[in-house]
Amino acid sequence: MTVTVGPSAVTPSVTLICLAHAGGSIALYREWQRRLPSSVRVHTLELPGRGARRMLPAHTEWPALIDQLCADLRGHVDTARPFAVFGHSMGALVGLELIHALRQRDGCSPVWFGASATVAPLRRKTETHWIDAPHDLMVDMLHKRGGTPAELLADRDFLDLVMPAMRADFHLCGLHPRHVAQAARAPLDCPVSVLIGRDDRATANADDVAAWSHETRGPCTTHTFDGGHFYLDDTPDRVLACVATSLAGALAPPIHVTPAQPTKGEAWMH
Repeated sequence: MTVTVGPSAVTPSVTLICLAHAGGSIALYREWQRRLPSSVRVHTLELPGRGARRMLPAHTEWPALIDQLCADLRGHVDTARPFAVFGHSMGALVGLELIHALRQRDGCSPVWFGASATVAPLRRKTETHWIDAPHDLMVDMLHKRGGTPAELLADRDFLDLVMPAMRADFHLCGLHPRHVAQAARAPLDCPVSVLIGRDDRATANADDVAAWSHETRGPCTTHTFDGGHFYLDDTPDRVLACVATSLAGALAPPIHVTPAQPTKGEAWMH
């Protein structure tokens, strides 16, 4: 089923770069290409250490990760043409850093940025304990976030397989406030849509979510959906409709209104 959004559906072609959550893979977006309007080309970026790239070591430093992703994009996405970025949870932080890197290196910016299931960077706390956190603490965090079946959380072989990437990702998220503080940079210029789950404890503070507005000079809107941290799986139709509509709005040409000419009486009054 393809999402339709009426007469405002996306008509100019746009590439939508998608990034997954901590420890997650691009399988999160497996249905997006088929269900979004045909003018949207979905390009997923798989981080090292998971999915088809699980044999590669996961990055634990922001500069190295962003260098890797910028290299991955070259030859696959023409950033001189309209593109947008969507990231879920940690993917939103990665997406933000990727956008700033592309603007600094290539002078290009997206037409739209979708930040999902995470609070604004300025509202996050620096955490340095995740890289060597006890196993039980990691499992407890995964349990609180949801999205991982209980039987997998009890499967030691599975956890041993995914834990290195999970530790690296949690470590990156914990270092992000420090990274942002050290990188003096101007806000984005594109519209930002913040998507959250109504029952997600990670985004329960409305002020922390609204603070995304400080990351852009463009408009910033918040969209709430039924579900928790992984609301993407709970209400896919509504989420994809929101993404399609947001892209259509970002790509729409600006409307220029010509002021009406005053009548003779109005001209005399002026």
